[in-house]
Amino acid sequence: MDLDIDVLIITGTRPEVIKMAPVYHALQQESLSVVWCHSGQHDTLATQAFSYFNITPDFSLTRPNTTELADLFAGLLAQLNGVIQAHHPKCVIVHGDTSSTLAAAMAAFYNKVAIIAHVEAGLRSGDIYHPFPEEVNRKQVAVVVNRHYSPTVKAAHALFAEGIAPETVICTGNTVVDAQMYLLKQSKITTPKEKRTVLITVHRRENWVNLPIICLAINRLVQQHPLLTFRFVTHPNPLIKQQIQDLLSDSPNLQISDPLDYLNLQQALADSALVLTDSGGIQEEAPTYDVPVVVLRETTERPEACQLGLAILAGATDPDKIVDAAQHMLNSSHAIASNPYGDGKAAQTIASDIKECIRGLS
Repeated sequence: MDLDIDVLIITGTRPEVIKMAPVYHALQQESLSVVWCHSGQHDTLATQAFSYFNITPDFSLTRPNTTELADLFAGLLAQLNGVIQAHHPKCVIVHGDTSSTLAAAMAAFYNKVAIIAHVEAGLRSGDIYHPFPEEVNRKQVAVVVNRHYSPTVKAAHALFAEGIAPETVICTGNTVVDAQMYLLKQSKITTPKEKRTVLITVHRRENWVNLPIICLAINRLVQQHPLLTFRFVTHPNPLIKQQIQDLLSDSPNLQISDPLDYLNLQQALADSALVLTDSGGIQEEAPTYDVPVVVLRETTERPEACQLGLAILAGATDPDKIVDAAQHMLNSSHAIASNPYGDGKAAQTIASDIKECIRGLS
């Protein structure tokens, strides 16, 4: 049955669910009709994330059965096009930079949806292959959306530099901080006074070839800090997990963990004295829990923490750089006054703006 709704939210991965959950609740508080479609790009991980925010998506699609990026995009585009045509939304909201994000934005454009909104707009690394394919995805999304919600001033200026009309760009802060505030207010996360854990996560496909170097650096750090517990949370891909297990030394202060759901990963992050990661989301989340970061990437589209000394861009191709960065962060004192990526009010800003845009259509 065809419907006419105010807002259609489209997500594909667990991080998108987490970051869009506060927006969904804020839109409902604005008395807008909201439908949530999940593409299925992540399934079990996303389902867990939905449950933590008391959300049940209206539609959960089946991920195209392929490992090829082109086929994944084509399959997502066809399915999401059908959802948009069935619901005639006034506004489609996408998030971030995944294949689902680009497919949803293009489907909305093809159907001439009046308002196409992009949450977390303007992140740029400056290298189209780092991260891959996300850097190109988000640049292409920027061309077709007409409401850009940038998480930081730097992200907004990146959009201006690409010729995006300033009146369509609203600097909101990152909704990931809103999600963390939600958990903290409900006492679902606790922050210990003494932290003796180093958290490690590696998931970006461009880093899979760098795992031997990363693990070499970790083995050295484990030996140098016997009083710390190093916890490596592995990638869901069993081949990646096996490689990590083969490369890491057997040590009493080193733990190799299966992938964690959102809530347990947040608690592990809050428990940590340091995190080594190639995750963009963790770069944004760590300051909330006063945790310094070693970024295992050659570039970052989230430079604000590095500029404040809360993170170091160490790369993933030189074990000496990784070890030196970790040593520096462990030996330095860090008093993080506030999270540079947001203040927990981004979702309300976005929802209020979308409501005004929808009013302007009538």
